[in-house]
Amino acid sequence: MTTNTRLNTTRLAAVAILGFAMPAGALDIKAITAQPTADNPRLSNKEVWPELAGDEYFLKETWPKARLLIWGHPGEKESRQGPKFTPTDPACWIDAATGQPADAIPDMDTDVILPDADVSYELNVPQGTAFNCRHLTIGRNAEFKTWCYVDFFVFGNIWVRPAGILTPSTLKLVGNRDTFIRQDWPADGVLKKMHEERVVTPFDPKADIRQQPWWSGIITVYMTHEKEPGKSTEVLGHVSAMDEVGIKSGTWIVGRGSRFASMGPSTVWVGKGAKIVLLDGALCSHGLNQFGPDWKVDEGGRVAGGSPDRPLRRDAYLGLGYRNWMNLPVAKLPDDKKEIPVLPSGAKAYYGYSGEYNACMNGELIGYPAPGSNARLVVCWQRNSAGGAGPWGRQDDAMKSVFPKILPKITVWFSGTAKLENVRFDDLHRGGIVVPGMDTFRKWKNITFGDACLSKDPNELVRGYEAEIATMKDAGPMSTLEPKEKYTTK
Repeated sequence: MTTNTRLNTTRLAAVAILGFAMPAGALDIKAITAQPTADNPRLSNKEVWPELAGDEYFLKETWPKARLLIWGHPGEKESRQGPKFTPTDPACWIDAATGQPADAIPDMDTDVILPDADVSYELNVPQGTAFNCRHLTIGRNAEFKTWCYVDFFVFGNIWVRPAGILTPSTLKLVGNRDTFIRQDWPADGVLKKMHEERVVTPFDPKADIRQQPWWSGIITVYMTHEKEPGKSTEVLGHVSAMDEVGIKSGTWIVGRGSRFASMGPSTVWVGKGAKIVLLDGALCSHGLNQFGPDWKVDEGGRVAGGSPDRPLRRDAYLGLGYRNWMNLPVAKLPDDKKEIPVLPSGAKAYYGYSGEYNACMNGELIGYPAPGSNARLVVCWQRNSAGGAGPWGRQDDAMKSVFPKILPKITVWFSGTAKLENVRFDDLHRGGIVVPGMDTFRKWKNITFGDACLSKDPNELVRGYEAEIATMKDAGPMSTLEPKEKYTTK
């Protein structure tokens, strides 16, 4: 048993011992509030927090006392003839200070606990209803969700217990404080080991992508991070979003040995002034290979491996999907009425995905290794073969036949404003680094290439685009570059 496995087992055991499950109808407020929760995490308790290094930013935060509301019906379900439980009814919440039903639903200055239960139950915020809170604890067998287009604002910490579920339509992380999102790895240790060993999840054309190993840990459909500059949210454990992710401001940190993924056919976007920081052994990636640019970092945005005050001692990973570079023919489907797109050169766009880039980078990719360490920020394939292309993966016979033949190699587009330092590229195509010209590449510092690249020669890996797009109409960052034989995986 590894040290991490022992620590994880100890932590899960401690959480189980400290759990606050109560039978339906017997709400023990004293027992619930005595245990570690998002609003009172007991961060000095090494049994509950064995892996903290002491440099986490959220450790330094102090929070003023706030109203604490506890869901009053854990384990109870609505029925047509029975009582109705809605989170927009104040009477369904218990005020921990008085033990009486609340006089108002949670708001940005309210801490919320959904208690553990032996029977699953859910809170479903009605469509069109605003619902916010400060700290949020989702207990075992509890599920919190919202209808489509309901924004759920959280200003503090989020702690999702094992077998708890948080799936709002849009989770918005806001505020002026350093916080955490904790969702522990599954107790059997299998997924954690897969993460640590960087195991490849093979493509199975018969499988439902939602049943593949990494389809878990989901806390939202869409997510935006809009903290004030310099303020952060740190992921602890295994956390995923189902679709688009926008890091608009503040710092999104994936903690040591932790993982964050956007599982859908979507883009992870890092805006100007915003940061993603990946610590030792952390990975931030996608869950599908959708054959589209699945990362976009604006000029002034940054993805970093470590930071000056929390430097890397192990590699951190920025995982990209891969796409169809093999020019494989399209098997036209009976129900496909559209003509196959034709590129300006007259060549046909295969599978309708004629673009080449897995990521579009205008900002910075920086690694901060500890003194004497060779740890790097690694840009690589995400090691997940689930899915195909388009919305949630093509499922037709043609795709199932062609997709397994495509080698998992990546291509990254960089503008002239991109800055790179202490970065290793793995899994590159030939021509997999697309830049204005070699002068851009020569400005980067300490760039290396892993064994999974199709070459280690920069002259083969780096491709200048200025000359090619000069003759193309509406040329720009997302312009299509026609694949050339030397850049394919044939």
